Amino acid sequence: MPEALFKKAEEMANRLEISCSPLFTLALENFIRQYENKQLLERINAVYSDAPDSGESQYRKLMKDYYRRALEGE
Repeated sequence: MPEALFKKAEEMANRLEISCSPLFTLALENFIRQYENKQLLERINAVYSDAPDSGESQYRKLMKDYYRRALEGE
């Protein structure tokens, strides 16, 4: 670890009144959580990046028309 980074970590640990070990644990947990969230978001975006196929588009149009007629009938 670069000396400058370690000094910053020591300063932060002192301000938080904890030792460096728990600070490193918190930092690593946060890094892993952010990485996992990024991976999940990328998978979600990949799923939703596909345009609907013609069957899905037709079904959506039918449902839209159905709900519009149902609301007009109220």
